This record gives sequence, structure tokens and C-alpha cells, in this order.
Amino acid sequence: MKTTSIGTHLDWIGISASLACAIHCMALPFLLSALPILGLGFLANPWIEYLVIVLSLFLAAFAISHGFSRHHRKSLPILLVVIGFSVILAGLVWGHGHGLAPIETAGPVQLKRLVKSHRTNDHFITPIGAMLVALGHFANWLYIRKSKSGCLLPEPKHR
Repeated sequence: MKTTSIGTHLDWIGISASLACAIHCMALPFLLSALPILGLGFLANPWIEYLVIVLSLFLAAFAISHGFSRHHRKSLPILLVVIGFSVILAGLVWGHGHGLAPIETAGPVQLKRLVKSHRTNDHFITPIGAMLVALGHFANWLYIRKSKSGCLLPEPKHR
């Protein structure tokens, strides 16, 4: 009988986080002017973006390494996650125009500067990376589900 693993739950959390990141990156250029009005101006702060990316990186590292070492030994999820985070990094450094320098939280004064530094075409680079990370989590989840015993570790001996 297969039991659900912590890795499968983490993969679903990772898929959800990656898809939310992709939607955020694609919608931000259109919603940038509404954020201060809605009281959500802090979402335009790149430090929030960096925090989410770092947390997603740790989540992916734990979930994918757990699936690889204990369930399937397939390198496709690792490859997809590494390529995905490489694309995200490329989008951050070259795409958004702010590199790793902090930008103040969006407000009426900073809005014009933020719109200039966030070119709309560049917001399609990071979502591609996020989709690759989500695909890596999905592949990991599929491999875990398809593993015969559900775990490559030896079965515990019952007394």
C-alpha cells in the first residue's frame, strides 16, 4: 500500500507557488498603478520578490532532493528546477532593470520610475522560469507516484 509522502505535498506547494509567481510576474505591469490604491504597494518591492524566490528555491531543493533520494533517482526534475531558477535569475538580473538593487515600495512618487524600469516584455522571462520550476515539481510528483513501493528505502521490519 502506498502512503503519501511529505515530498508529494511539498511538490504541490511548489507547483502552486511557481504558478502564483508566474501570474504575479505577468500581471504586475498591468496592476502596478493600482497597487498603492489597494494598499498593496509593498508587492512591487523587489525584496518581496527576492524573498519569495529564495523560499521557493529552498522548497524546491528539499522536495526534489527528497523525491530523488528516497523515491525515484530520476534527474529530470532536478534539471527542470535548475534551468527554471537559472531563467528566473536571468530575468531578474537582465529583465527587470533593477538587478539586485533595492527599489522603494511603489507609491505615487515612485510609480513613474518603476514603470520605466519594469519593461512589459521582460516580465515574460521570469514566468517561463517559474513554469519550468512548476514542471520540475510536477515531474517529481509523478515519479514519486509511479515508484513501485512508494519509497526506495528498505521496508521497516514489523515485530
